[in-house]
Amino acid sequence: MLAEAHRKAAEDMEKSIVKLQPDVDPDVARLAIEGAWGAAFHWIAFGCQTKHGRHQESHARLVSFLNNLGEGSTAAWWQSIDSLRQGGMYGNKTDSLAVQEALTLLREIHRWASS
Repeated sequence: MLAEAHRKAAEDMEKSIVKLQPDVDPDVARLAIEGAWGAAFHWIAFGCQTKHGRHQESHARLVSFLNNLGEGSTAAWWQSIDSLRQGGMYGNKTDSLAVQEALTLLREIHRWASS
């Protein structure tokens, strides 16, 4: 994907997350966390491409890739949101606090990518 396609995908996912109000329906918390993770991945790809002229098309070893670019804060945010995703997808960590943490991390990544 090109940078603009990653940006568009991230924006689309963010719009979808807004529709999944976990405060109203706790059953959608897992999906909200997954959506925040996906949008964060696309924002990172967009940010890396626009800031460094390259990005990675896979989340595998993304922390190392970001650290090698000198993007330690973004690497830490990604690692945190990836851990939340794993806790939600493969465990039972899908409460509203986990959702809010995922959304906060997404906002940080979005801000970084857009600056």
